Amino acid sequence: MFEVRQDNAQDTQVGELFEPIEASVPASTEPQVTYHQQVSYCGKARCRKCKEGVGHGPYWYAYRNVKGRTVRTYIGKQLPPDLQDLQEADPTGLNEARLKISLLGQFQMERRSSHEWNPVADAAWQHQRVRSLLACLLSSPGRKLGREQVIDALWPELDLDIGIDRLNRAVHSLRQVFEPSRSRPATSHLLRTEREMLILADQAQIWTDADAFDGLIGKAHSTGNADEAEKLLIEADKLYGGMFLPEEQEALWAVARRDALQRNWIGLLLELSDLRIKAEDLNAAVKTLDKLFTVDPENEAAVQRLIILLSQMGRRSEALQAYKRLASALKNNYDIEPLPETRAFYEAIRSGEALNLEAAQGLAMTLQPPNITGANLPRPELLIGRRHQGKL
Repeated sequence: MFEVRQDNAQDTQVGELFEPIEASVPASTEPQVTYHQQVSYCGKARCRKCKEGVGHGPYWYAYRNVKGRTVRTYIGKQLPPDLQDLQEADPTGLNEARLKISLLGQFQMERRSSHEWNPVADAAWQHQRVRSLLACLLSSPGRKLGREQVIDALWPELDLDIGIDRLNRAVHSLRQVFEPSRSRPATSHLLRTEREMLILADQAQIWTDADAFDGLIGKAHSTGNADEAEKLLIEADKLYGGMFLPEEQEALWAVARRDALQRNWIGLLLELSDLRIKAEDLNAAVKTLDKLFTVDPENEAAVQRLIILLSQMGRRSEALQAYKRLASALKNNYDIEPLPETRAFYEAIRSGEALNLEAAQGLAMTLQPPNITGANLPRPELLIGRRHQGKL
């Protein structure tokens, strides 16, 4: 019996124990095998992908239930050919999860009851220390942190002994929220303690919209089919409900994950618009770019595409206005001008020249910021828009 799921679960060691996946398998058959597509985190101190919350992969893993234990085995970036047709209809991998947590635009937890999801309304879930503990673990690569790391992140003002006591109470309460019917919360597999480490269960058991979002983008990038890629990107876009952990806007430990998710979403919209331009679905492409431009008005890559499309559609005045809005935003926020190639598009439209779709299809997905004499600003390798660039 086989199942295939796509998850964005964090990295764990092969053979690590998990809560068994419940399944009814006749004694005469082989143990059930499930396949999960997951983003992996190496945990290396110098790994940029892990620090930014992007991770590696996604990779496929096989899960087997062996004598009550769930054992994981690495498969690779692609499933074997004989398993390609077994992929589930649900691309987000939610079917088997025990908890569902929304992190994008809200912070909400739901528990599975039979085939329904019910919002968690337990009193313990309303305690800030419990919510912050879960948020902190979900923001960290691998969903795991040392106990002292958690204390330093959440309560840096406390003495260590007081911090340990508060953490112990928060861990106990969170386990009760996860599994209120469990008589001994300390035995929960959803939040384990190994030596000085706190380890949260992976995406297969604790599903989050943020990890599902990243998983869908990874799947879109690995498929060679443009129609399939567009469907996956649309599903990912639906999951992105807003800012990651909006109630933790002041928390430094959430910044890297929040920024990585926003960058991925902006990149998703650009990719989606390019797919629609290639398919000559211009109205859908413009709608996608308008959505991006509303959130990131300094995104020059989006504006370049938008003014070309509007020109192609005979909406010359709107194309000129899009450029003017960009120029005004850059001037007001950073005291800089649009890039020369962007201005060239504007001048061409103003003079009545026609811009064809090939110009839009050849645009870069990301743009480097211009050289600004005397400005001492951080320069990321890739920049989509200029929202994270400091003021002069």
